[in-house]
Amino acid sequence: MVDPSPAPQHPPSPIKGDPLPPIPSHHHRRLTPLDLLDHLPASISHRSLPIASSLPSAAEEARRRLEPSPETPPVPGEPPSSTSSSSLLPTLAGAAMEPNEPINTKFYQLGNGGSLIFEHDLNALSDFLERPHPEFHGIQVDDTPGGELQWIITADLRGKMEPPTSERILFSFRESNWLDGLARGLQEALARLCGQNVVRILASRFAHLVRRDAMGVPMELQSHPELRHHAEHLDFMFYQTQQDLDASRAYANQTHAHVTEQGEAIKLLNNDRRSLRQQRAKKDATIRRLRARIASLEATVKAQEDQIRQLEDDDGGIDIQEETPS
Repeated sequence: MVDPSPAPQHPPSPIKGDPLPPIPSHHHRRLTPLDLLDHLPASISHRSLPIASSLPSAAEEARRRLEPSPETPPVPGEPPSSTSSSSLLPTLAGAAMEPNEPINTKFYQLGNGGSLIFEHDLNALSDFLERPHPEFHGIQVDDTPGGELQWIITADLRGKMEPPTSERILFSFRESNWLDGLARGLQEALARLCGQNVVRILASRFAHLVRRDAMGVPMELQSHPELRHHAEHLDFMFYQTQQDLDASRAYANQTHAHVTEQGEAIKLLNNDRRSLRQQRAKKDATIRRLRARIASLEATVKAQEDQIRQLEDDDGGIDIQEETPS
């Protein structure tokens, strides 16, 4: 007998190094994927990712101010939406990207006979729930310090308008190219749609598909007759890998920004050093000229003293300097 109550949702797993909340242990309690986090290898754990907060800052003249990308606003007249944005570049050490004009835009809507990965299941589930076909919007931007073009992809799963209505699902994220971002959006949209409609899909073939909550975090899944909780654990590890990839991309952008700042600071310092060297060369030339002038004056004084001494000898030892009135 399948329990019709929805599976409990877990708080989102942090990607900025915050510790997970303690999970109480009870007898005869099945482990969930969140319980397995602390037992995962460090290579897939979010704790193994370096954070860029300790990177050195460059000169103020070379510093860049960055701002996060805006979230997609809801469409007026739609049902209440359950929105979240995993639009990464996440803020590391208070830095974000300046918004630039999109270089390219793309749009993809299900229900037109496409055959992308996860597309058939997502389209079938949308039809089963009597929802409009999901849409995916992509804009290509050049807002990274290294100049790499990236895509900001927004998934829009509009809710059912007729009673009983359903909430709209809207989320966005960054990817390196359009096709990879579209595949990621299709998978997460399918999982979020399953997580939003747990009760309605219990008696369907979608009951054992992985689920994500409103924040895109994996949810506990009912046991499969044969696979048990294997798919659930794989989805949780996949989620952690996605978060690490997003944070690594942001860390690389942050590092590149600091390298750029340091390069500009080095250029400023080189210009200052060149200017100081020129000033020093001018001062050294002035010192040499003054020293030569002093030597010339000393030679003139010495010659005049010799001339006076010679005149004194010619005048019979009269001290000319003593007789000269002051």
